[in-house]
Parts: sequence; C-alpha cells; structure tokens
Amino acid sequence: MMKQLLRSAPAWSAAVLVTTALASIVQSWQVQSRLTRLGVEISPSLAAETAWRDFAGLALPLLLVFGLALLLGFALAGWLRVRLPLLAPLAWPLAGIGAVAATLSLMKVAMDITPLAGARGLDGFLLFCLAGALGGLVYAWLRPQ
Repeated sequence: MMKQLLRSAPAWSAAVLVTTALASIVQSWQVQSRLTRLGVEISPSLAAETAWRDFAGLALPLLLVFGLALLLGFALAGWLRVRLPLLAPLAWPLAGIGAVAATLSLMKVAMDITPLAGARGLDGFLLFCLAGALGGLVYAWLRPQ
C-alpha cells in the first residue's frame, strides 16, 4: 500500500496543483466579475496581476486543503473502482469533484460558511467542482498503472 502511494505521489501532486490553480482562478474571477458588475473598471493587466496575487496569497492553505481532500478522495475511488467496475473510468474525476464539494461543504462546519457562499455562488461551486474533476483527470493520466 505504501509503495503504491509513493509511486502515485507525482500524479497526486500534479492533480493537487491543477485543482488549486484552477480553483484560485475561479475564486479571483468570481470576485472580479462581481466588482465589474458594480461598475469597477479592471484592466486585463490588473485582472491578471490580481489573479496571480490571489493564487500566491492562498496557495499554501489551498494546496494543503485540496491535497488532503484529493488524497482521501483518490484513496476512496481506488477502493471503490475495484468494487464498482462500471464506474472505474470515471472514478478519478468523480473523486476530484467529491473532494472539492466535500471541502466546500466542510466550510460550514469549520467556519459557518455555506458551500455556495464559499465558492461565491452556484456557478462558482460548479466551477470549483470542475477544477476538481480536471485534477482527477490529471491524476488518471499521470498515475502509474
């Protein structure tokens, strides 16, 4: 078990990085789009700089949270895909979606923030989950067979 975990560490790391980067971009985009709806002018260069600073400022906590969530999600998916072979092709993207959705849902317990508020709306929640699905696809693509 430990040997398999170590062999899949690079794939897991890449999945965590992809999920974190995409979720950070979604978060920044959600805030900036709401500001522009309020009449705030944001130039493309300022939008890109802000997105980069958002990522840099939140990278460590997001990497830790999504890293743990994806580790648990991929472990559960690995266990389930043997028992539910029809879901095996979708196991890793579904694990990514579940990990991100669970993370957002646990914000309610930890900080009394609803999942939709944490993601800045239903569209943000869905885009965050899409980030998890893409992280799962990266894991599926890079993991050792």
